[in-house]
Amino acid sequence: MRIGVNFHSSDRYISGVEYYSLGLLNGLLNVDVRNRYVVFTNRPDLVREYVPSSENLQVVEIERLRTRAARIFWEQTRLPCLCARQGLEVLHCLSYICPVYRMPIPCIVTIHDTIAIDHPEWCKLTNAIYFNLFMETAAKKASCVIALSKCTADDLKRNFRLPCSRIRIVYPGIDSIFRTQKDSSQYSQVRTRYSLPDRYILYVGNIEPKKNIWTLLCVQRKIQQAGLPHKLVIAGKRAWGAEVELDEIARQMASNAVIRLGYVDRSDLPLVYEMADVFVFPSLYEGFGFPPLEAMACGTPVVSSSRGALRETVGRAALVVEPFNLEQITQAVISMIEDSSLREQHIRLGLRRSRLFNWEKAAQQTLSIYEEVLGAK
Repeated sequence: MRIGVNFHSSDRYISGVEYYSLGLLNGLLNVDVRNRYVVFTNRPDLVREYVPSSENLQVVEIERLRTRAARIFWEQTRLPCLCARQGLEVLHCLSYICPVYRMPIPCIVTIHDTIAIDHPEWCKLTNAIYFNLFMETAAKKASCVIALSKCTADDLKRNFRLPCSRIRIVYPGIDSIFRTQKDSSQYSQVRTRYSLPDRYILYVGNIEPKKNIWTLLCVQRKIQQAGLPHKLVIAGKRAWGAEVELDEIARQMASNAVIRLGYVDRSDLPLVYEMADVFVFPSLYEGFGFPPLEAMACGTPVVSSSRGALRETVGRAALVVEPFNLEQITQAVISMIEDSSLREQHIRLGLRRSRLFNWEKAAQQTLSIYEEVLGAK
């Protein structure tokens, strides 16, 4: 097969959708040496950085796609032509939308969540408009829709009345760098590089409305009132709409209660996870949720929101809480810190849980979908 892959990123500070895209591509090339992959991308630098070169990989740079409007125009008008010109047999669009007109070959689309449909207030206005205009049509035009969780599959059926036969659930993997480290010298280097305190609670993710950072900051105040020495470390880029949260972060930084790291280099992130006493993820909605599993893989106990797909993702390995219940979250965090048996139990469960998610398995399942779609053509 000649398989097309459509991958785009607005910048090099990547997050969940990009990690899925690059991780899946890596997995496909690891398990499949027979088929040829042609990746259309506006960021060939990211592909080359995260995906080792391979004889069956061709990277096609698409220039001048820095704006949403340019990408939409290219995706809906030029991409079908490029698929025909490249002699492709199937196309996989990795981020919500696929061409909806005059597509010469079967198309698969990965839809990560339906937040723009169900909770547009938690999205950028441009994203909400774009996905409300195109997502349903793309889902119905695609030969198959890949969902990253049963939660998202159920949302797709509810919102778009897609039949079960058109949806496949393929759980993503966790990158192999997320594991407990052995070289003790690396701990001090990373601690110094990011000015990490001796004891801290960690959050990793974008700073945006759906991540519920305000609640996390309120929990940190309660942790301090309880007399614990832990600071809150926030790792991740500012996304949008977080002015109130950023003001509160600045206030708590001034009182030395919060440390904001910004975007952490991927190679340093496992140690940032591992040195934390507990990882807290109070998100209001996730279509999957990479950070809790990454923390688990690094041997850090997790307190996770129950919303969206998170309960499905973390299973019994995390303490699951309601994201607006300050008392419940605070008590869960304190218990993870002070109750050594509870802590060790969840570290063991987390390590076991994280091993269930690997890119080779996701790639094999995705490759089977390519073959199924092509066989049904």
